[in-house]
Amino acid sequence: MFTYQIIVEYLGTKFVGWQIQKNGLSVQEALEKVLSKFLKDKIRVIGSGRTDAGVHANEQSAHFKTKQEIKNKNIFINSINFFLRNYTISILTIKKKTNKFHARHSAKERIYKYFIINRPSSLVLEKNKAWHIKKKLDTKIMRKGAEILKGTH
Repeated sequence: MFTYQIIVEYLGTKFVGWQIQKNGLSVQEALEKVLSKFLKDKIRVIGSGRTDAGVHANEQSAHFKTKQEIKNKNIFINSINFFLRNYTISILTIKKKTNKFHARHSAKERIYKYFIINRPSSLVLEKNKAWHIKKKLDTKIMRKGAEILKGTH
């Protein structure tokens, strides 16, 4: 068996989140479907973490195991991304790892970014990518609240 780490990005708008669920399509399910068909093997994709419905990712780590060795990474990525394009998912990179590698347990850090757009007019470019607040924000109180979140958790 070969273990591969993939770095993926996706627009989460139409997904129920990362993890497979009965109530709709997940990022994990879409990846597994495409990888299984392409590799002609039952593929299980393990993510470094889970995202909620509608959440996007730009460099999420995941891994999968397969009987096949992937010899040409560029051809593999281009081929897989051809089939993933309808899902708004893209594999950015792939790396062969030892069988001890685990996307969630081997992760050293996770970075989450939350965007607030504060203006009266509607969002167009950032629609479904930011929290839209029309009323004036109290930045002094927001900074005070943000202090609680600083550090390693």
